[in-house]
Amino acid sequence: MSPEEPEDMWHAYNLIREGDTLRATAVRKVATESLSGSTSTHRVRTTLTITVTKLDFDSHASQLHVSGRVSEENKHVKLGSFHTLDLELNREFTLEKA
Repeated sequence: MSPEEPEDMWHAYNLIREGDTLRATAVRKVATESLSGSTSTHRVRTTLTITVTKLDFDSHASQLHVSGRVSEENKHVKLGSFHTLDLELNREFTLEKA
């Protein structure tokens, strides 16, 4: 789905339910450790897939905040960890109904 207008976000809010699977891009802060033991953090854009546990609609910003457990692991995010995806206008996402 690619919501283009605020009303599209409202319809997405009414479609998404607890237990559904949602895939979207997200920016994660990743910490890396060098050989000397020092750590540094940087932001990485990655695609996350979560199983929805909570949903919040911000009508003023036309954004959906969808929380859940990561259901597909990648090199930056572990399987089962919690994450919130912020869905906004003109930002594609994929919804699979439970």
